[in-house]
Amino acid sequence: MKTKTTLRNYYRELRKSISGKETLSEIICSHVKSLEIYRKSTVPALDWASKNEAALLKICEERGKNGVKFCLPRCLGENGEMEFFEANLNEMSLDCHNIPSPLAEKRILPQDLDCIFVPALAFDLLGNRLGQGGGYYDRYLKGCVNATKIGVCFGAQISQIPLETSEHDVKMDFIISEKGVIKC
Repeated sequence: MKTKTTLRNYYRELRKSISGKETLSEIICSHVKSLEIYRKSTVPALDWASKNEAALLKICEERGKNGVKFCLPRCLGENGEMEFFEANLNEMSLDCHNIPSPLAEKRILPQDLDCIFVPALAFDLLGNRLGQGGGYYDRYLKGCVNATKIGVCFGAQISQIPLETSEHDVKMDFIISEKGVIKC
């Protein structure tokens, strides 16, 4: 069995090599908009793509333009601390990883979220997630007791073989890629 480090390196390189990421991300956004949980959500927790990730930028822009609330993560330190804040795309700043993030003004508590979109290097068909290795989402997701957890990735990042898991890992309820929606 491959180690998590080996798998992370493999999926980082694979994700880098995917062509047409912008077009694929737009298809992913259309799948997101088709989800009932997303349509009913009052303040969905979205993600700002970094490091070649599938991007939900079109959804952020659309919600912002229409004055509809959403929140984005802000990493607060190198120790894996992350919170979500209500976002305004006109008022963003860089977090500790130089990722555009909302200003830390209107915090949304994890237990108040009804859906959260989660990036990863890979997911498997059981909803297991291989993250970047910093533990930011693993720690945060523990408090998202009322939220539907939705993994977002490109289809090539979905492993047909179950990923190795640890006791702190949180499973996804759905995975969305350009290929469609998978219920886990």
